[in-house]
Formats: sequence, structure tokens, C-alpha cells
Amino acid sequence: MRNNNEIIEIIKRLMKDNNLSLSELSRRTGMAKSTVSRYLNDNRKFPINKVDVFAKVLHVTPEYLLGFKEEPYKTTTIAAHLNDEVDYLDEDEMQKVLEYVKFLKSQNK
Repeated sequence: MRNNNEIIEIIKRLMKDNNLSLSELSRRTGMAKSTVSRYLNDNRKFPINKVDVFAKVLHVTPEYLLGFKEEPYKTTTIAAHLNDEVDYLDEDEMQKVLEYVKFLKSQNK
């Protein structure tokens, strides 16, 4: 298992790879910016109980973040890429997305 510093370094690298700012990482994890900043600046230990949340946002498995697996197993499906985009839509916006998808499918018939 990775130690706290190793986990934080991987998170920082993945943030860079995914072009995520501290603010965006905070928003996507649902955590206060100050809290995430404390983790990244090693002022507070990374919370193991939040590894699933960070892994999802960073498109890796929790096992990779913790060091139990060598490969990050990034998700490559279109649905996975859209997940980050649609996670924050309200119900009406999501309905519009679904209607547009249906429209596109009807155009291909």
C-alpha cells in the first residue's frame, strides 16, 4: 500500500493529466476547496474512506490510488467520458441531453 505522500503525488499527477484545478477537483469530489488543499499540501492525511470519490473523479481505480494495482485502468468508453459532464446537470438539462441522443439516433436510421 502506498503511503500518504505517494497517494498525494499520484493525485497531483492525475490532476495535471486530467487538466483539473484544485477548485474543479473540489467541486467534483464534493469537498471544500480548503479541505482538498490541506490534503494536497500534506497538512492533513489523505482520507482512505474518500479514495473511491477521488478515484472516480480522476478516472482510475481505488486500488491504483492505494497501490494495490500497478495499472490505473482508466475508463475509455464514451459513457465514462460523459459521466463527468452529466453528473452536474439538473433533471431538466439531463432530459434535454436524452432527447438529443434520441434525435441523433433517429437520424441514423
